[in-house]
Amino acid sequence: MLTERQEYLEGGYAELSCARCYALVRVRKSSPQQTSVQWTTSAAKACPNRLTALVPTCLDLRASIDDAVRAGKLEVS
Repeated sequence: MLTERQEYLEGGYAELSCARCYALVRVRKSSPQQTSVQWTTSAAKACPNRLTALVPTCLDLRASIDDAVRAGKLEVS
């Protein structure tokens, strides 16, 4: 059984590759509006469009996440 901390850090995440650069990240959709992304060092290096603002993001990855939700490959919990 996962501890509360482990559940927060690991629970509900699925691996997802960006359709453009193939960077592999871990994604959790807690609601249609809320998305959590865990970037690995290699994913951050692979992504040519990663914006390093307050919250690191990439519009291509965002589209890949939305496509995965629509296709039923990523569940909204």
